[in-house]
Amino acid sequence: MNKYKRTFVASSEIFSGYKVEIDIRRIETLEDIVEIFIRDLQSVLKKYNLEALLDKLNYGNEWHIHSHTLEEILTSNVDELFYVCNHCNVNSELEVTIL
Repeated sequence: MNKYKRTFVASSEIFSGYKVEIDIRRIETLEDIVEIFIRDLQSVLKKYNLEALLDKLNYGNEWHIHSHTLEEILTSNVDELFYVCNHCNVNSELEVTIL
């Protein structure tokens, strides 16, 4: 197992369970994680021509990580899961709106 990879999982009514492994050497902020996660999900939806799901992803979703700080993720165990959420009303600087 790669010591620099962390697993991020969608916490979402529609995309729940979708997982992305991200190399923590590529990130500087929580927003970086969310952007990489969303780009990966968009890529899969486009690849398989899942247009209705792509529309649901692209319009009106605010994705964020509110359960961990960047420091906690960077120093975490490689087996730990982190959730990228879009189904709660969290007003914080960690939200990334997908356009």
